[in-house]
Amino acid sequence: MRYVVGAVADLPPGSSTVVYPDKVKSGIGVFNVGGQFYALKNTCPHMGGPLCKGRVRGTTEADATDEERVGMHWVREGEIIACPWHHWEFDIRTGRTLFASRQRVRSYPVTIEPLEVLERLKKGVETIPVSVEGATVVLDI
Repeated sequence: MRYVVGAVADLPPGSSTVVYPDKVKSGIGVFNVGGQFYALKNTCPHMGGPLCKGRVRGTTEADATDEERVGMHWVREGEIIACPWHHWEFDIRTGRTLFASRQRVRSYPVTIEPLEVLERLKKGVETIPVSVEGATVVLDI
């Protein structure tokens, strides 16, 4: 199933949106991380919270600068989503938790198609794009 999210210009780097395709009741979060698009199921595996409605941010990382002190610094700004219910953190690119766990969020492939494909998809005609003028974000579900 293909689901058209919208124009690339409407999702600039650092932005996200949640869409609701027919077969995914909880929705799918679509994220632009540094110009690359990623999509995650909008359900936290911890307790079912609306994961993709959480805050996109970075995370802290320990830095052992010497034997007696451990420093912390902020890393990966814009690459982490934190569940709004309990703040579990997930890597937007992989859907994996940032702590040791087997849990992960389902991810979906995202493609960018020419705007003319969007127009043809609206008409229900299957086509092969020939040229590119603008771009459209498309999910393959």
